[in-house]
Amino acid sequence: MKELKKISGRGLLIILSGALFLFSVPFINAQEGIDKEVVVVRTYEPSVAEAAKINLLPSISDTVSVTPLFSYSILPIPISTDFEVEPITAARMSAETVSKLYGSHIRLGVGSYVSPFAEISINNLRSNNYSGGIFLKHHSSQGRLKLDNNEKAFSQFADNEMLFYGKRMGRRNVLSGSAGLQSNAFHFYGYDTSIDDEAVPARDDIRQQFMAGNAGLRLNSTHTDSSYLNYDLSLDYNYFQDRLDVSEHGLSFRSGFNKFLRSQVIGANFDVDYYNNTLAPDNANTVLKLSPWFNKADDEWEVFAGFHSFYDQRGEESKLYLHPRASLQFSIIRNYVIPYIGIDGGLEVNHHRKVAYENLFIVPGLSVRNTDRSMDLYTGVKGNFTRAVSFNFKVSYAVYEDMYFFVNDNTRIIGNQFDVVYDDIELLTYSGEIGADFSDRFSLFARASFFDYGLKLQEYAWHKPEMDLNFSARYNLGDKILLNADVFYIGKRYAMAFNGEDDAIELDGIADVNLGIEYRYNRILSGFLRLNNLANARYYKWNNYPVQGFSVMAGFTYSL
Repeated sequence: MKELKKISGRGLLIILSGALFLFSVPFINAQEGIDKEVVVVRTYEPSVAEAAKINLLPSISDTVSVTPLFSYSILPIPISTDFEVEPITAARMSAETVSKLYGSHIRLGVGSYVSPFAEISINNLRSNNYSGGIFLKHHSSQGRLKLDNNEKAFSQFADNEMLFYGKRMGRRNVLSGSAGLQSNAFHFYGYDTSIDDEAVPARDDIRQQFMAGNAGLRLNSTHTDSSYLNYDLSLDYNYFQDRLDVSEHGLSFRSGFNKFLRSQVIGANFDVDYYNNTLAPDNANTVLKLSPWFNKADDEWEVFAGFHSFYDQRGEESKLYLHPRASLQFSIIRNYVIPYIGIDGGLEVNHHRKVAYENLFIVPGLSVRNTDRSMDLYTGVKGNFTRAVSFNFKVSYAVYEDMYFFVNDNTRIIGNQFDVVYDDIELLTYSGEIGADFSDRFSLFARASFFDYGLKLQEYAWHKPEMDLNFSARYNLGDKILLNADVFYIGKRYAMAFNGEDDAIELDGIADVNLGIEYRYNRILSGFLRLNNLANARYYKWNNYPVQGFSVMAGFTYSL
């Protein structure tokens, strides 16, 4: 028996279609004839319609869950090691490196105008209980300077200084003392060049010499506990004499006390000054000063208040002065912008030694009145531009009584000495300074001051400048080469005419540039070079007195 083949759906459809055709043929032939024209427009294109698909994926749902069970065990096996414990050394502070001190040094040099220079300093080494030493210095010049008439004047000078000092440090105070001697020999070389040559004095007639001695003691507290009373006491004796045996004795006592009370500090100062000039023994000057004060400060502000009281006894005349003191400062930006305002005053004691060293060429034995700064109002702002650059700008208005000015002494024919004239003035000062410490090796400093004098009696503020400018720079190149430069300018000044009748003499401004170089060969030996007045400017500090032009000094320093 033959195996029947399966007929698919499509095959069955073809068979049925063929059978229908066969049965329909006789019927077609039996019909009447049809006369029609059939036009085929395009060829037949068979197509099969898109079939819808069932988009279902088969899945198995197993309801049986099996929890796996594990069984394991660890067999401990010891591991042998060869590690041995070693003890660790206990930590301890290493000793601080102490730099070596050199107890003394010597500095020798020589410069143009035949100018030898020597400086010796001897000190004890490091000690917790005491310190002391001696300082010696010599500087002289044998050069001569040309005056306006091209004549060379005897401008030689010799400066010598000797100082002994010591200090004893205790647990609560420090006792220090010093004694010194200073000698200055020079000549009154500046004179009016319009006089006859026959009136020019001989060298010995214009020679002058100052001798100044001093000795002093000081005792000050070093309490670290604010509950203690702090004190600072000092007693000084000064002696001054010139070549004409005009001498002066001076005695000064200084004392200061202060104590913390809660959040403020109160204190007081009491001072005594006594000066007696042998040229005028009946004109001895005694000044007593008492200054109580109060200070309170916070992180953002500080206030100070007090007053000065002076009793001035000169000969048979006496005066009493009282000056208020007060100041206030506060921070707008802490440590960067600090405005301040204040008032102050004081009595300036003008003894002979002070005035003589201000102007060496004064009349021997010159006695000068004390100057009263009756009021000094000031305001300004200080602070820092950056961590390295600081500033201070200030404006002040001060009133002075008996302000003195140097003028050529017209009682002498050649006018080579100076006397003083007085005036009550109002002084307006604008000042500013900027300091920059970029590092331990490089620093800059600049300062400028402008002065406006309001005078009552004098035509000008004789020998006083209208402006004062100063600039300095320091640079350390690897602790081997040290450079320093100083530039200063003093504005024009006026000197009173010698006969008092001619117009005032205008003194040109002073511009001076100085440069210093030091080379350190090692820690104990170095060499230096100084260049002064690089522009070789010819100027006068005092009328008729020109200063040295360009000069050079070279030498070395040796430490022991």
